[in-house]
Amino acid sequence: MTKATYDLVAEQLLNATDEDVVDAYTDAYAGRTVFAGGPDWDVDVVCDLRVGGVWSIRSAPPDGTAYRETNRFTVIDRPGRLAFESALTMPDGSTVRRDVDVTFRNEERGRTRMTIVQKGFPTAEARDAFGAGFPGIFERLERLAARWSRGRARS
Repeated sequence: MTKATYDLVAEQLLNATDEDVVDAYTDAYAGRTVFAGGPDWDVDVVCDLRVGGVWSIRSAPPDGTAYRETNRFTVIDRPGRLAFESALTMPDGSTVRRDVDVTFRNEERGRTRMTIVQKGFPTAEARDAFGAGFPGIFERLERLAARWSRGRARS
């Protein structure tokens, strides 16, 4: 018998183009802001954006133990879709494995609907705790993607 898992769907309409959102989402330098849980967090991001490439994120609160996420890309259909297998190691040493599918859909006026579907959370509580971080992630991502957009306009 297969053990039940819980899925998380996070979606936001961002004021930036799909290309700018993808760039900000996967850029290692931008990731230090996007994936920080607060202004004083220590974050390291490395991204090898190719099928089979690894995207690793280490994020730690001040004086705390880090969260470590290792993702391996399975689909890259730029700028519309990314998919990856993910292993998130929590500060207590436990690991949550998920399959993640991210879509970036152009909407009117240069906006992008970003949808993140994560499958495989072991409990509803783990899913909900992880999902609580997405409003901040989307806000920081939108801010950084707008910078990409302004940079492209000057080129």
